Amino acid sequence: MKSPYILCINPWIYDFSAYDLWSKPLGLLYVAAFLKQRGVRAGLIDCLDKHHPELLRRQGRNAPKQSKYGSGPFHREIMATPEAIKFIPRYFARYGLPEDIFRRDLHNHPRPNAIFITSGMTYWYPGPQRAVEICREIFPGVPVVLGGIYATLMPEHARQAIQPDYLITGPGEIKAAELLADILKLPHLREEFPGDIDDFPYPAFDLYPEISYLVAMASRGCPFRCTFCATYKIDENFSQRKPDKVLEELLTQTRRFGVRDVAFYDDALLMQPERRIKPILQAIKESKQPLRFHTPNGLHARFIDEELAQLMYECNFKTIRLSLESVAKERRRDIHNKVTPGEMTRAVANLVKAGFQARDLETYIIMGLPNQPLEEVIETILYANNLGVQVRLACFSPIPGTVDYRRAIENGFLPENPDPLITNKTVIPLYRTIEAYYRFQTVSQFANMLNDGVRRGVTFFQPADFRQALFKALERVGEWEQ
Repeated sequence: MKSPYILCINPWIYDFSAYDLWSKPLGLLYVAAFLKQRGVRAGLIDCLDKHHPELLRRQGRNAPKQSKYGSGPFHREIMATPEAIKFIPRYFARYGLPEDIFRRDLHNHPRPNAIFITSGMTYWYPGPQRAVEICREIFPGVPVVLGGIYATLMPEHARQAIQPDYLITGPGEIKAAELLADILKLPHLREEFPGDIDDFPYPAFDLYPEISYLVAMASRGCPFRCTFCATYKIDENFSQRKPDKVLEELLTQTRRFGVRDVAFYDDALLMQPERRIKPILQAIKESKQPLRFHTPNGLHARFIDEELAQLMYECNFKTIRLSLESVAKERRRDIHNKVTPGEMTRAVANLVKAGFQARDLETYIIMGLPNQPLEEVIETILYANNLGVQVRLACFSPIPGTVDYRRAIENGFLPENPDPLITNKTVIPLYRTIEAYYRFQTVSQFANMLNDGVRRGVTFFQPADFRQALFKALERVGEWEQ
């Protein structure tokens, strides 16, 4: 009997902006690898693949410039803005492959026994929605399975808007195998499921014709319960891999695919550093592999002591983003108190002592939480600038199931059961008032101005006498206007 064949699809992003910061559908690739290990053949169409041969041929010399580390802009096509968010004064776009290339790729694949489609942000649901429509047009009768973040956080909305034949929530490997066993009447797919996170196969990057970087996870889930974050809703269990298994994957996969850049997707990469990340980095250092590492998810700065900072420097970490969120005590207590300003200051000092430039470090600051004063955001920005690091403003997006999602509804920022489109971080400020939208724009421009100074080696609040003179002058600005 011929082995069953599944087609895995990573759909487009429909949004006002999108950028490839080492973006790969890791959950989908884990599912594909797990099913392949059990004798299922698999194919992949990644609508966000910047290296698709036909896309590159069409772009020619006009192809967007990619960074030396593999990240870069996606192909972009302006689309009609959905009715629910037409009031936003920005272009709405589809990011990823032109639709005709997607259709051609579907026709070039054999008829699958099932189609697995993943989903990202809840407000990106038009991407999987359109992908399902086209798949059903080209492969009528083939069962469509939807999984991913949106499917997990908003299963009922997904069932109504996407209408998949089957829906998987949470981690998908075992559930996908069980589902496929039922659909295809193949009971062996249910046999001997792994009991440990390290028993799962590496994600199926071999399904790509070309890749310029890898993504990896040394852990799954997160032990924290931040009011604005839904990681624990997506994967309820926090589990960490054995350091030697992480090292084996990093060395094996980078050699196999001939890449140097690796992005960690962990939400809690530095937890229990003595038992986890330090042994991993020490072994990488001893391997002498010329790798480069990136941490697009915010790191917990409180764990970065002198030893860890030195290991990160010696192991060639090129992108370091630290989670700060806010310096306000009340906010930190409310969020989860992951880091204090003192711990952030020490972490930056340790990284600089190890050899990093402060201007090459970045920190996430959250903006727009329900009832968050503007002064809190500006104070946090100024604190980060005083450290000499760059600011990454994280505009609040109400994620279904979180504390701050409910607060946004209670404070009148959202209606009950809103269309996910209006929870977009670009939409939320304007959905409140036009004044809030432009206030947020001003704060973003202010942060960008400070970042430009940081990149030039200038902070506006050092030395101390300059800071004092600046603040005194700002207090007098109002007098000049009278």
